[in-house]
Amino acid sequence: MRKIGLSLLLLGGFSAFAQPDNLGSLELKVTDRYKAQVKDAQKILEQPQYADSISQKIEVQYSINSLPLDVRMNPEPLSPARIRVVEVPELYRAFIRGGYGAYNTGLAEVYYNSKRSSKYSYGFDAQHLSTKTGVSDILYEDNAFSRNHIGGYFDRFYSKYTWHVAADVDLNKYHYYGRPMLSFLPGDDTLGLGEAPYNWYRSFGVQTSLRESREKEMGWLKQIDLRYRYFGDNYKAQENDFQVHSDWNLPAGEQKLFLELNVAYFNTKYDSLYSPSDSSRLFDQSYMQVQMKPYIRVDKGEYALDFGLNLYFLGNNDSRPVETNGGAYFFPELIVRYRAVPDVLSVVGGITGLLERNTYRDINGMSPFITTGQTSVPSRTIKAFVAAEGLLSSSTSFRVEGGYANLRSDAFLYRDPNFYLDSVSDGINVLYQDLGEFYASGSINFNWEEKFLLTASATARDFSLADNQLALYRPYFEAQVEGSYTYREKVGLGLMLNYVGARHAFVQEANPNLEAMLKPYVDLGLKIDYYYNSRIGAFINLSNLLNSHYDMYLGYRAQGINALFGFTYRF
Repeated sequence: MRKIGLSLLLLGGFSAFAQPDNLGSLELKVTDRYKAQVKDAQKILEQPQYADSISQKIEVQYSINSLPLDVRMNPEPLSPARIRVVEVPELYRAFIRGGYGAYNTGLAEVYYNSKRSSKYSYGFDAQHLSTKTGVSDILYEDNAFSRNHIGGYFDRFYSKYTWHVAADVDLNKYHYYGRPMLSFLPGDDTLGLGEAPYNWYRSFGVQTSLRESREKEMGWLKQIDLRYRYFGDNYKAQENDFQVHSDWNLPAGEQKLFLELNVAYFNTKYDSLYSPSDSSRLFDQSYMQVQMKPYIRVDKGEYALDFGLNLYFLGNNDSRPVETNGGAYFFPELIVRYRAVPDVLSVVGGITGLLERNTYRDINGMSPFITTGQTSVPSRTIKAFVAAEGLLSSSTSFRVEGGYANLRSDAFLYRDPNFYLDSVSDGINVLYQDLGEFYASGSINFNWEEKFLLTASATARDFSLADNQLALYRPYFEAQVEGSYTYREKVGLGLMLNYVGARHAFVQEANPNLEAMLKPYVDLGLKIDYYYNSRIGAFINLSNLLNSHYDMYLGYRAQGINALFGFTYRF
């Protein structure tokens, strides 16, 4: 009875608190147990609107005070590392190579260099290569040549710059043996002309330069180079050549202005030619050339731009008044580079131009069978090109290029197709022609662990010239393949293959008895090296392994297969 009264008291109290007003009587009927139900939800609005119910945010001010915390740490002492003595590979100071081969071929080479030093470096070298015979079906008894070279250098390393000085001497002898046996000349094989006429080329050069060791160590100047070279021949031709080259970095706001400033002067004197030579070949000629090449380089992300001008000021003095001329020449310099895939693929293209000197020594470099007394005319070139280079794999790289070149007064070799009727001039002359040249080239390089190296390249050309002119001795297509393989550091194999396509030698109407187009040829070479130890070795060189019979120039046939063997020594 006591419990029932307490319950009624609590219920009455709750009702009085929850509903203070009098609501009357309430009747409840329980018909079943309570079952919870969830009705289907329905959207009241398709796009409900949201409103922030907080009208004012409470501003909170706080600060963080840092307090030092003492950390007591006693690390265990480390045992001292062992300093290992790494042996530096032995650096040999001298290398000697000598050999002998077919056709009385002799080879001798000596190289000597200083040991490692942070203050200086020096060295010298000497080479000799000569051969006596080896060309078939020629009227002269031999086709001997001899190439001899001696050179040396000295480098002094300072904190701000490096001083370099070098000198060399070249003495080369070549015979004008280009008189093949011709079937349409009666008794041609019985002339017995004996020794062919020859020419001795003598060259002496000195060079000195200063190059900064670190950027701005020499102010605006980055490098300066001075050169002098003397070149002469057996007919007392004399040429003196002076050159000064310099590179500068000039401030230009946020960019750098790069400047190449070069001065070149040469004088060539022909005063004692073979008799009875045409007196028109006796003359003096000199050129003074000043080059200024200012340009800027801009890098924007994956792009880089070189923009500038190539300017030349040319003065000419000639003992033949009709040949005297000079002038100023301007060429654009615009190169755009794009890193399509960084460190993998790059694309470059643009327009460039230059003026090239044609000294007597430069012309002689085109062919050693040049006739003395050649006129020098500077060549001008403007080229537009596009190229791509990159990696095909971690061991394979490539480069492809194509473009168009506009050439003015370009130097070409030429030999009179009736040379066998000329008792005076046995050599090759130079012609200057204007032409356009479309070209496409490509190369690929493969390197497998420095043991197997392979390089292949090819170039295709097409020429456009004036009527009755030809791109003399320039092939429309040529290709090269070079490979080397080292087996267990004991045997080295090298392969060289050159393919040279057909070339024009003259206009066919000038002589129907000779082929005006020189045939294409393949020249294959093989090199075998054996290393007995790190000091002693032996080698065998095979040249023109296919024994190809071809003309390098009209009437000048290449030597047949040749084998040269010898030994090497280092100390």
